[in-house]
Amino acid sequence: MNKKEQERLTQVELDTKSISTDVRLIQKDIHTIRDNHLAHLAEDVKKLDMRLWAILLLLVASLFIPFVRSIW
Repeated sequence: MNKKEQERLTQVELDTKSISTDVRLIQKDIHTIRDNHLAHLAEDVKKLDMRLWAILLLLVASLFIPFVRSIW
């Protein structure tokens, strides 16, 4: 091998190591998102769902109560 080929192989090896490091960092970030952030997001969605049901119940009650009072 001549010097140019050796330099190119060295650069490819360095690029491969860099890509390998990047992949490991991305895997770590995905693991963190999956195990931590998604759980918190699920809790937040559940809270919002409960709040929406409460608002719906209040709206139905506000429409239903005057109707019942007018009957009596």
